[in-house]
This record gives sequence, C-alpha cells and structure tokens, in this order.
Amino acid sequence: MPGQVTVACKLPHGLHLQLFRMEDHNELVLGGGSRKVKKAVPVPGRITLKGNAFAVDRAPKAEIVCGYALTPGVDAEFFEEWLRQNADHDAVRNGMIFAHMKAEDVSAEAREKKDVKSGLEPINRNKLPKGIETAKTEE
Repeated sequence: MPGQVTVACKLPHGLHLQLFRMEDHNELVLGGGSRKVKKAVPVPGRITLKGNAFAVDRAPKAEIVCGYALTPGVDAEFFEEWLRQNADHDAVRNGMIFAHMKAEDVSAEAREKKDVKSGLEPINRNKLPKGIETAKTEE
C-alpha cells in the first residue's frame, strides 16, 4: 500500500505510533554465562495520531468526524506495518483506529462506527452510570 493514508483515532489523547524490530541480544543468567534472547528495538521515526479531545473554549486541533480525530498524510507502509505489529492492541481490535487512502472513505467508516465507545468519553451529568451519584451539598 504505497502512498499516504488518513488515520482515524477515537482516543482523546491520540497515540504515538512506533515501529520495532526484533534483534538477538545476550542476556546474563543466574550462575554465570548468558543466553541469546530476542529484544524489541525501536526503529527511528514515529508518527503521532491526533486525539479527539479539546478544551471547551478552543477549537479542535484536528478535523473530527463522529468522534474520530483525523490525521492525514500518514505513510501507508509505516501504518500497515504498525497495524501488523499491533494487531492485538485494544484500540485496533475495537475499531478505534483505522485508515483509508481516501479521506471520504475514512469519514464514511467513522460514521458507521459512531457508536463505538472508547471508555474514555466524558460523563454525562444528566445520565450518570450505575454506582455514581452527585455529591450532596452541606447546608
């Protein structure tokens, strides 16, 4: 998938994407000696996905579609490899991070997934979750 993609992210804080490669390293063992083990080593360069949170008195720093912040211009090969390395990441498995070559395709998928919850949404004061109640004021 050469070129660039637009990535949608429903996490309020965004996410730093980092690739790793596995390398052999010697690890010391109890009693002396060493053994070869695989170690994840970061590959230079990282991409920062924009999050959907913004201050109440300010405009969002990214375009937001149905709760997904859009980050355009992400290297497609980098993102494809990141998805491969992070296939078990909750945000990937639960549909909170995805990408398409065309921005309109990202927007369409975001509209389809508008009901996906990250669990990091603000609490609605008028509809508090079970077990949470408003503090009583002292008179």
